[in-house]
Amino acid sequence: MLAPYRPLEAVLDEARSLGRATTYGTSAEGRPLVAVEVGGGARLLQVTAGIHGVEYIGVETALAVLRAGPVPGARLRVCPVLNPDAYARTWASSGEGSLHQLRRNARGVDLNRNFPLPWGARPSWVPGSGSLDPTDATYRGPAPLSEPETASLVALLGTEAPHASANLHSFMGTLICARVWHPRDWWGYAGLCRAFRRGQARGLGYLRLGTPVLDVFTGELEDWQHHVQRTWAVCVECFGVGESYRQHLRAPGVFWRFNPRHPDPVAARDAAGVRAMLEASLGLDRPPARAGAQRVLGPGWLGRRP
Repeated sequence: MLAPYRPLEAVLDEARSLGRATTYGTSAEGRPLVAVEVGGGARLLQVTAGIHGVEYIGVETALAVLRAGPVPGARLRVCPVLNPDAYARTWASSGEGSLHQLRRNARGVDLNRNFPLPWGARPSWVPGSGSLDPTDATYRGPAPLSEPETASLVALLGTEAPHASANLHSFMGTLICARVWHPRDWWGYAGLCRAFRRGQARGLGYLRLGTPVLDVFTGELEDWQHHVQRTWAVCVECFGVGESYRQHLRAPGVFWRFNPRHPDPVAARDAAGVRAMLEASLGLDRPPARAGAQRVLGPGWLGRRP
């Protein structure tokens, strides 16, 4: 059993009870894709989680962000489970299975490799950056936005681009910002990462993972949000590697490598960091549009640039 974690229905019921809930689409297997909004204000802040089915601690952290209420001066929208089919599959299997079985959507696609690559980029060969092999855990799918979960999220974000976005994962205990190379963008993210660590307070002081020289575009949500929507976008890898190995030197399965046995303290700590980072983003102008930022690949990953 995966207690104290909860089945999908309980997670979505709580999320709906915390604000103005909408269903913005359905998954490959017909499950609802839920967004919940609280607060008022001209600018929108976004939190997403559960894009990989095994990463339950990200979902619990997103709910902790939502429970704390609005971020002053803005509307807050939380999408707690971007990949409900994989969340439900992980629950049904009691977390038993390989990473590629628990991570991907019902059609075997890693949803966080399925977003369009900005700037006309082509898929990278760097390990973990996405694969064109359907048997791999990071299979990016037959084409950008080929999956109902990613297409529905992009349609939702297209109605109003968030000012800033935190996308919650596990278990590296790091902050992974959108790939940027302009100094203004780089230092803007540096300030947001500092704000996260200040807000995290009792935490491990998650460090930024990235380099303007060696980073590659992978089809992740953050890159698309920054370069196409001009959103400050950060991946938060909740629950650090050290914490995971202190919990289990040899984990009994993939699930307990990615998730703490006692989620509430980790979720509360990391939610405080997320909220501090989002609030700090309100002091920044949106990332500036840069030449070519709207150029994306054509129908397939290896198609010509439009």
